[in-house]
Formats: sequence, C-alpha cells, structure tokens
Amino acid sequence: MKEINHFSHKDHPLNLVNWETVVGVGDDNDEKKDATRCYGCQEPITSGLAYVCITCSHFLHETCAELAPTFIHHQHPVHPLTLEDNIYTSRWFCNVCGKRHIIGGFSYCCSPCDFDVCVKCVSVAAAQKATAAALEKEALTKLKHKGHPEHTLTLQLRPATFHCDACNIDERDLFYRCDGCEFWIHKTCAFLDPTIHHPGHPNHPLVLVFSLPSNFYNYAYFCAFCNKCIQRNDWLYHCANCRYFAHIKCALNAEYPSTTSDTTGTSVPQEPLGELLHFPMSNAFTDPLKVLNSKKTAQDDEEKKEITNWSHNHTLRLNVEPQGNNTPNSGCSDDIKLCNGCARPISHPYYNCKDGCSFILHKYCAELPLTLEHRLHPNHMLFLVSISRGKRYHRCDGCFSDGNTFMYKCETCKFDLDVNCAFLPNMIKHESHKHPLIQVIDPKPFCKACDNQQSSISYACKECDFQLCIYCAVRSPRSLTHRYCKGHEIPLIYPPIEDHPEEFFCDICEWEMNPMYPLYHCLECRNSFHLFCLTQFDHYANVKHGHSMKFSYHKHPLKFIRRKKTPEYVCFYCNIDSNNRLILECQTGNCPFRVCMACHQKNRWALFVSM
Repeated sequence: MKEINHFSHKDHPLNLVNWETVVGVGDDNDEKKDATRCYGCQEPITSGLAYVCITCSHFLHETCAELAPTFIHHQHPVHPLTLEDNIYTSRWFCNVCGKRHIIGGFSYCCSPCDFDVCVKCVSVAAAQKATAAALEKEALTKLKHKGHPEHTLTLQLRPATFHCDACNIDERDLFYRCDGCEFWIHKTCAFLDPTIHHPGHPNHPLVLVFSLPSNFYNYAYFCAFCNKCIQRNDWLYHCANCRYFAHIKCALNAEYPSTTSDTTGTSVPQEPLGELLHFPMSNAFTDPLKVLNSKKTAQDDEEKKEITNWSHNHTLRLNVEPQGNNTPNSGCSDDIKLCNGCARPISHPYYNCKDGCSFILHKYCAELPLTLEHRLHPNHMLFLVSISRGKRYHRCDGCFSDGNTFMYKCETCKFDLDVNCAFLPNMIKHESHKHPLIQVIDPKPFCKACDNQQSSISYACKECDFQLCIYCAVRSPRSLTHRYCKGHEIPLIYPPIEDHPEEFFCDICEWEMNPMYPLYHCLECRNSFHLFCLTQFDHYANVKHGHSMKFSYHKHPLKFIRRKKTPEYVCFYCNIDSNNRLILECQTGNCPFRVCMACHQKNRWALFVSM
C-alpha cells in the first residue's frame, strides 16, 4: 500500500486505496458517496484511486495529492503560481473561471499579485500545455499523405474554419497545409482509418480511396447517405464489389433510425402492408383489372347469363369455364383474343356477342363504372367512353400508350386514362424500396430504376426522394425467358448487387450496364440484359386490331395480331421478343415474316423519306 506525507495533513500519513473498498462494493452507500469530497478540489470522490487517512476523515484524489508545487499559467505568465492550502482562508475566488465564495481546498496563488486559480482550471491548462507540446513536436515532422502525393504537408498549430479538400466541408479544426500548393485538409481527415466496418453495408468492409477509381467513370454514382453525385476527386469510403460509395463524413457521421421505423416513410395514412399488392409480380403487370377483380369474378355468374352493354348494340352472353380455370392457354400458337374493353387477353368469365360478331368483354370490364373520381385528376369527373377502332388512337395520360378500346375521359381538360391505368392501386409495396410507394403524376420525375424522365404515372416515396416510373414499378416482371438462355428463367435483380463481376454488358445491345440500376441477369448463363432491351415498353398495349393491310416494305399483306408462342418468336428486324405484343404478321402460309410496331414505324418513315 503506497503511503505519502502530504502538506495538507501533516499529522498522519495518507494511504493510496481503491475508493470502492472504502464505501463498500454493492452496499447501499449512495449518500456516503455523494457526501465524501476531496479536500483539495472540493469535488465528490466516487471511484478510482484516492489517498485516505485511516485515522481521521481526510481524503484526496490521487491526482490532487500529486499536484506539482508550482505552475506557470498562461493568464498570469509574470510569476509562477504556488500550490497552497486555503484552510485559514475564509473565502476566495478563482481568477480564471470566476467561481466565487470557495471555502478551503487547494489553489495556485501569486501573493504579490493577489491572483488565485482553482485546481480544476490548472488541470485544464496543464492538459492544454501537454497537447500543445505534442502538436509542436508533430508540426516539426513533414507529413507525406497518399491523398496528396505531390507535396508534403505541415501541421498548423492554430485551428481555423476553412473548406477542407478531403471532406468538402467548412468546419473549424486543426489542419494540415500543403508546402507547395493551396491544399488544406482537417487534421482528423489526415488520419482516417483505411478500412471501416459499417452497419449500412454489413457484408463487406469499406475501403478509403482519395478519388473515384477510373474504372467507375462510365456512370454517375451517388453517396449512399446524402444521395449527392460522387465527384471524381472526392475522398470516399467504398466497396468495389458492390459499387457502394459514401463520402467520408457521411459514412462516419451516419445516424440510423430504429428498425421499427423502417416500414413507414410516406406522408399519407398507411394501409396494412399485407393488403398491398407486392411487386414485381411473376408476370408482366398488364392486366390490373384482372388482379384486382380476381376474388369476385364468379360470384354471380348464374344470375346474369345475358346482358346488354352500353358499348355494344347486341346482346352479350356470359361464358364461364366449368373448372373455374381463368388462365388462357398461353402455350397455344393461335392469335390471342383480346377484350374490347381493356385490350388484354381474354379469360373466363367473359361476355361475347350473341349474334356472332367478334365483340368480347371480360365480365369485370362489362361492369366498369360509367363515371370515375380519380386522385390524379381531382377537379373533374371522368366518363367511360369507347374509342372506335376506325378512328385515331387516343393516348393515355397515365402510361402514354395508344389505345382504341375503353377510356376514361375528361373532355374539359383533354385528360384520358385507359381502364388499366385508371384502376392501378394507389399504394404498392416494391422489392426495391423499404417503404410503401404512392401513386403520383409529377411533371419531371427521374426514375430510380431506369434514370429516364417521364411525366406519366409514377410510384414515389417522397420522404426518401425515391420514385419509379410505371414501367419499372408495375410492368417489369420478376423473371423472363429469352432465346439466349434456353430453358432458364432470367430473374430481375436489384442493387446492391454483391460480388458481381467487374463489369456487366448487355447481351442484346452490347453496352456496358450500370449495376446500380435493376437488370435482368441469368446466373447460369452469365448473361445480362437492360430492362428495355429484354422487354421494351409496349406503347400499343391498349390497341386491339385484327384487320390486314398492304405495306410497301413487304410483298404480302400483313395483319395486326398478337400471339403467344416460344422465345424464338421475334421481330425480323430488331430481334426483340414479339410474344404477346402487337405485331404485323404475313398472312401467307409459307412466309414467316413478322415485324414489331417500332420497326414498322421506322420502315414506313424510311420509305417516306426516300420517295
């Protein structure tokens, strides 16, 4: 047991002990702990080592018992201050912190100048002196930093507020200044950890780099926290495998909400997540009316065997499949029969014309309301109309697809919605985002999946500044097939894509792909595809045709038709999958010519220009 003789207690020696042994570990001694104070600094002794007189009640913190006998304070540099015991002083005050009416205890004094400093202020000043001495020693050594290899850096001994060339933040700190150019960085930025383990990216460590690696120049990347575009000269923490980037300050200062808040994020009343439609679906979401009406399609089939409908002059007869299977024969090579209401493949139950004409309607399309109040056009009522196929197409303001079947219209505003867009759900849950997404129409939205700007229907989470266009939100299926991957389903994958090859190239257009956007990737064949290369947006999804026409770029008549065949059923010009899409097909039995609508328009325009 260490023992000392102290000037403040000359009658007995003081013994160094663990303070917990004095008050009793685990005992109910809170009052004793608070009441026992150090004689030197007048602060309570709560834990740690202390000097104790075993004969009488005299206690000192270890640090207070071992204070230096003299000290030169920067606020009184003329004379050294002497450590004194104020046992005979009634009251005194500290000239540094201004604390008044102090009774007893130690202080550093200059008697000729009547200058007193409390022990706490001297301890702070001593620590500052030690830090300054260490900095002066550090400033004598030139720093060679990987983030600025051209010149050496010198530590400046006074803090300043400036724009740091490492973190790009104006912040007060000690700093290093370049000896050869105007390069300044915070002292904290100069000694960052080369790797960190971050909860925002738990599967791989993040590596410090001092500029964006050149192999990532092809695309724009964004900070995982502030969502600002990464500049080439930014200092970053990143994971190359996952193309995960974060500004250094964003990564180090990130705050994470509790897990209970991860299921919220919209500014509208929440619907139960279990009742929301979840996307992407197994098939392309081209028949929303069928999905939304699937639970009630056959409830009253026996009551209305025949009806009259406002859209047709003849009586319509109900057709119900006895087995209740509502799925059309998708493997059949015959042309797909389309509903005259929604232009989607017909399925049971449906109505067809009793008099034998080709008019056909889903049961739920026959029961559509004639007027509709829609949240995307709240000022006026929308009226259901039928577009004659002989007239000009009408373009839907929801998806920008042309149509010639049923449409909800506002004649005042010239606002049109096809019936499929009119009944899209107001809120959905999507695999690419943790919060529910709300249906909106914004004038200039940028889709977070395809990076395209479209003023059609979108699904957005405003709090996260996250938005998906209608195609990426609800019309891109979970998986597709393609003749390049025979027998394999090609899944749709979302970022972050971990442990992927250094580069993805689309096997259709052969352009490099940005793995920070969704893409179709076959794990077995190692083939990758852009969303719009594998399944292009169908601008003729609401068009029903059936007649034949003669065009100058082909010698035989061509018929507008939709078919469902095999992955080899492709356009003769662009090689794009033509299954279930509106195409022009040769009507002679021995000519396999077919052309998609996009190539048809290009051919017609090319012929027009050449004339």
